[in-house]
Amino acid sequence: MVSTSDSDLANDRLRELESVTSAYARYSRSAGGLASVLGGMFCVASYLCGALLPLTVPVRAVLIAFPIVWILAKIGLTRHYYQRFGRVEESETAAERWTYRACLATSVFVAVAITIVVVNQALSRQAMPAPGVIGYLAFVVALPVATWLWLHSALDFIVGVFLFCQAAFACGGRAYPGLDIMHLTQWAPMSWLALTYPLLALALIASGFAQHRQFQSLRARLEALRGSTLAAS
Repeated sequence: MVSTSDSDLANDRLRELESVTSAYARYSRSAGGLASVLGGMFCVASYLCGALLPLTVPVRAVLIAFPIVWILAKIGLTRHYYQRFGRVEESETAAERWTYRACLATSVFVAVAITIVVVNQALSRQAMPAPGVIGYLAFVVALPVATWLWLHSALDFIVGVFLFCQAAFACGGRAYPGLDIMHLTQWAPMSWLALTYPLLALALIASGFAQHRQFQSLRARLEALRGSTLAAS
Protein backbone atom coordinates (compact mmCIF):
# COMPACT_ATOMS: atom_id res chain seq x y z
CA MET A 1 0.00 0.00 0.00
CA VAL A 2 1.33 3.45 -0.98
CA SER A 3 1.20 6.04 1.78
CA THR A 4 -0.04 9.59 1.25
CA SER A 5 3.45 10.99 1.81
CA ASP A 6 4.89 8.62 -0.82
CA SER A 7 2.15 9.62 -3.27
CA ASP A 8 2.81 13.32 -2.67
CA LEU A 9 6.53 12.78 -3.13
CA ALA A 10 5.93 10.97 -6.42
CA ASN A 11 3.65 13.77 -7.64
CA ASP A 12 6.23 16.40 -6.70
CA ARG A 13 8.92 14.48 -8.56
CA LEU A 14 6.66 14.20 -11.60
CA ARG A 15 5.92 17.94 -11.62
CA GLU A 16 9.62 18.70 -11.27
CA LEU A 17 10.40 16.32 -14.13
CA GLU A 18 7.84 18.03 -16.37
CA SER A 19 9.21 21.48 -15.51
CA VAL A 20 12.82 20.46 -16.06
CA THR A 21 12.04 18.64 -19.32
CA SER A 22 10.21 21.67 -20.72
CA ALA A 23 13.07 24.00 -19.81
CA TYR A 24 15.67 21.55 -21.12
CA ALA A 25 13.84 21.15 -24.44
CA ARG A 26 14.23 24.88 -25.19
CA TYR A 27 17.93 24.29 -25.82
CA SER A 28 17.11 22.10 -28.81
CA ARG A 29 15.67 25.05 -30.77
CA SER A 30 14.94 28.50 -29.38
CA ALA A 31 17.62 28.83 -26.65
CA GLY A 32 21.17 29.05 -27.94
CA GLY A 33 23.10 30.02 -24.82
CA LEU A 34 26.78 30.53 -25.60
CA ALA A 35 26.07 29.95 -29.30
CA SER A 36 23.86 33.03 -29.25
CA VAL A 37 26.62 34.99 -27.52
CA LEU A 38 29.07 33.90 -30.21
CA GLY A 39 26.65 34.77 -33.03
CA GLY A 40 26.05 38.23 -31.59
CA MET A 41 29.77 38.85 -31.20
CA PHE A 42 30.38 37.71 -34.77
CA CYS A 43 27.64 40.05 -36.01
CA VAL A 44 29.16 43.07 -34.24
CA ALA A 45 32.65 42.14 -35.44
CA SER A 46 31.39 41.60 -38.99
CA TYR A 47 29.66 44.96 -38.99
CA LEU A 48 32.74 46.79 -37.73
CA CYS A 49 35.11 44.97 -40.09
CA GLY A 50 32.92 45.66 -43.11
CA ALA A 51 32.35 49.29 -42.16
CA LEU A 52 35.81 50.33 -40.95
CA LEU A 53 38.42 48.09 -42.56
CA PRO A 54 39.56 47.85 -46.18
CA LEU A 55 38.32 44.66 -47.77
CA THR A 56 41.66 42.93 -48.06
CA VAL A 57 41.82 39.19 -48.67
CA PRO A 58 42.28 38.38 -44.92
CA VAL A 59 39.32 40.58 -43.93
CA ARG A 60 37.12 38.99 -46.60
CA ALA A 61 38.19 35.53 -45.41
CA VAL A 62 37.16 36.40 -41.84
CA LEU A 63 33.78 37.73 -42.97
CA ILE A 64 33.20 34.57 -45.00
CA ALA A 65 34.20 32.35 -42.06
CA PHE A 66 31.90 34.00 -39.49
CA PRO A 67 28.58 32.32 -40.48
CA ILE A 68 30.24 28.95 -41.06
CA VAL A 69 31.97 28.92 -37.67
CA TRP A 70 28.79 30.13 -35.96
CA ILE A 71 26.63 27.35 -37.39
CA LEU A 72 29.24 24.73 -36.49
CA ALA A 73 29.39 26.15 -32.95
CA LYS A 74 25.60 26.02 -32.66
CA ILE A 75 25.58 22.37 -33.70
CA GLY A 76 28.43 21.41 -31.38
CA LEU A 77 27.12 23.25 -28.32
CA THR A 78 23.59 21.93 -28.77
CA ARG A 79 24.64 18.30 -29.18
CA HIS A 80 27.50 18.07 -26.74
CA TYR A 81 26.66 20.63 -24.05
CA TYR A 82 23.08 21.87 -23.85
CA GLN A 83 21.55 18.52 -24.85
CA ARG A 84 24.16 16.35 -23.15
CA PHE A 85 21.52 14.41 -21.22
CA GLY A 86 19.76 13.31 -24.41
CA ARG A 87 17.86 14.91 -27.26
CA VAL A 88 14.52 16.44 -26.27
CA GLU A 89 12.68 18.39 -29.00
CA GLU A 90 11.01 21.65 -28.00
CA SER A 91 7.29 22.06 -28.64
CA GLU A 92 6.73 25.33 -30.50
CA THR A 93 3.92 27.72 -29.68
CA ALA A 94 1.67 28.87 -32.50
CA ALA A 95 3.37 32.29 -32.56
CA GLU A 96 6.85 30.75 -32.69
CA ARG A 97 5.77 28.39 -35.46
CA TRP A 98 4.36 31.18 -37.64
CA THR A 99 7.39 33.41 -37.01
CA TYR A 100 9.71 30.59 -38.02
CA ARG A 101 7.68 29.84 -41.15
CA ALA A 102 7.61 33.52 -42.13
CA CYS A 103 11.39 33.79 -41.76
CA LEU A 104 11.91 30.60 -43.75
CA ALA A 105 9.53 31.68 -46.51
CA THR A 106 11.24 35.08 -46.75
CA SER A 107 14.69 33.54 -47.04
CA VAL A 108 13.51 31.06 -49.69
CA PHE A 109 11.81 33.79 -51.72
CA VAL A 110 14.88 36.04 -51.67
CA ALA A 111 17.23 33.15 -52.50
CA VAL A 112 15.10 32.04 -55.45
CA ALA A 113 14.73 35.61 -56.77
CA ILE A 114 18.46 36.32 -56.57
CA THR A 115 19.31 32.96 -58.14
CA ILE A 116 17.00 33.66 -61.07
CA VAL A 117 18.60 37.06 -61.63
CA VAL A 118 22.15 35.68 -61.51
CA VAL A 119 21.31 32.77 -63.82
CA ASN A 120 19.57 35.07 -66.31
CA GLN A 121 22.59 37.39 -66.36
CA ALA A 122 24.89 34.44 -66.97
CA LEU A 123 22.69 33.16 -69.80
CA SER A 124 22.48 36.58 -71.43
CA ARG A 125 26.27 36.90 -71.36
CA GLN A 126 26.74 33.26 -72.37
CA ALA A 127 29.54 32.95 -69.85
CA MET A 128 30.11 31.34 -66.49
CA PRO A 129 29.74 33.73 -63.54
CA ALA A 130 32.94 34.90 -61.89
CA PRO A 131 34.13 32.95 -58.80
CA GLY A 132 33.06 35.83 -56.57
CA VAL A 133 29.54 35.70 -57.97
CA ILE A 134 29.39 31.94 -57.45
CA GLY A 135 30.50 32.40 -53.83
CA TYR A 136 27.90 35.13 -53.38
CA LEU A 137 25.20 32.86 -54.75
CA ALA A 138 26.34 29.95 -52.55
CA PHE A 139 25.79 31.95 -49.36
CA VAL A 140 22.46 33.28 -50.60
CA VAL A 141 21.24 29.73 -51.25
CA ALA A 142 22.72 28.49 -47.96
CA LEU A 143 20.68 30.98 -45.90
CA PRO A 144 17.30 29.19 -46.31
CA VAL A 145 18.99 25.89 -45.46
CA ALA A 146 20.51 27.40 -42.31
CA THR A 147 17.16 28.96 -41.42
CA TRP A 148 15.37 25.64 -41.85
CA LEU A 149 17.81 23.66 -39.74
CA TRP A 150 19.29 26.02 -37.15
CA LEU A 151 17.89 29.59 -37.11
CA HIS A 152 14.66 29.02 -35.22
CA SER A 153 14.31 32.24 -33.21
CA ALA A 154 13.68 35.70 -34.67
CA LEU A 155 16.96 37.11 -33.30
CA ASP A 156 18.91 34.12 -34.64
CA PHE A 157 17.35 34.69 -38.06
CA ILE A 158 18.11 38.42 -38.15
CA VAL A 159 21.72 37.94 -37.08
CA GLY A 160 22.02 35.01 -39.48
CA VAL A 161 20.75 37.12 -42.37
CA PHE A 162 23.41 39.73 -41.65
CA LEU A 163 26.25 37.21 -41.33
CA PHE A 164 25.30 35.25 -44.44
CA CYS A 165 24.71 38.36 -46.54
CA GLN A 166 27.93 39.96 -45.31
CA ALA A 167 29.79 36.78 -46.27
CA ALA A 168 28.07 36.79 -49.67
CA PHE A 169 29.05 40.42 -50.27
CA ALA A 170 32.61 39.66 -49.15
CA CYS A 171 32.84 37.00 -51.85
CA GLY A 172 32.11 39.72 -54.38
CA GLY A 173 34.46 42.25 -52.80
CA ARG A 174 31.80 44.39 -51.11
CA ALA A 175 30.30 44.82 -47.63
CA TYR A 176 27.23 46.17 -45.90
CA PRO A 177 27.29 49.96 -45.63
CA GLY A 178 28.30 51.10 -42.16
CA LEU A 179 26.94 54.09 -40.29
CA ASP A 180 28.60 57.23 -41.68
CA ILE A 181 29.56 58.92 -38.38
CA MET A 182 30.96 61.91 -40.27
CA HIS A 183 27.54 62.83 -41.67
CA LEU A 184 25.01 61.90 -39.00
CA THR A 185 22.75 64.82 -39.90
CA GLN A 186 22.34 63.57 -43.46
CA TRP A 187 19.63 61.10 -44.35
CA ALA A 188 21.32 57.79 -45.05
CA PRO A 189 18.62 55.14 -44.72
CA MET A 190 20.84 52.19 -45.65
CA SER A 191 23.41 53.22 -43.06
CA TRP A 192 20.82 53.61 -40.32
CA LEU A 193 19.19 50.32 -41.31
CA ALA A 194 22.54 48.56 -41.09
CA LEU A 195 23.00 49.97 -37.58
CA THR A 196 20.04 47.91 -36.37
CA TYR A 197 22.01 44.71 -36.89
CA PRO A 198 24.71 45.30 -34.24
CA LEU A 199 22.04 46.60 -31.86
CA LEU A 200 20.02 43.41 -32.28
CA ALA A 201 23.27 41.44 -31.99
CA LEU A 202 23.81 42.99 -28.56
CA ALA A 203 20.30 41.85 -27.61
CA LEU A 204 21.20 38.33 -28.78
CA ILE A 205 24.38 38.40 -26.69
CA ALA A 206 22.45 39.43 -23.57
CA SER A 207 19.82 36.77 -24.24
CA GLY A 208 22.52 34.12 -24.74
CA PHE A 209 24.23 34.93 -21.45
CA ALA A 210 20.89 34.76 -19.64
CA GLN A 211 20.09 31.40 -21.25
CA HIS A 212 23.50 30.03 -20.31
CA ARG A 213 23.04 31.02 -16.66
CA GLN A 214 19.60 29.43 -16.69
CA PHE A 215 21.09 26.23 -18.10
CA GLN A 216 23.66 26.06 -15.31
CA SER A 217 20.81 26.12 -12.80
CA LEU A 218 18.85 23.65 -14.91
CA ARG A 219 21.81 21.28 -15.06
CA ALA A 220 21.95 21.18 -11.26
CA ARG A 221 18.23 20.38 -11.15
CA LEU A 222 18.65 17.63 -13.74
CA GLU A 223 21.52 16.04 -11.85
CA ALA A 224 19.61 16.22 -8.57
CA LEU A 225 16.52 14.73 -10.18
CA ARG A 226 18.53 11.95 -11.75
CA GLY A 227 20.16 11.23 -8.40
CA SER A 228 16.84 11.08 -6.59
CA THR A 229 15.40 8.79 -9.28
CA LEU A 230 18.34 6.39 -8.97
CA ALA A 231 18.04 6.42 -5.19
CA ALA A 232 14.31 5.69 -5.39
CA SER A 233 14.94 2.74 -7.71
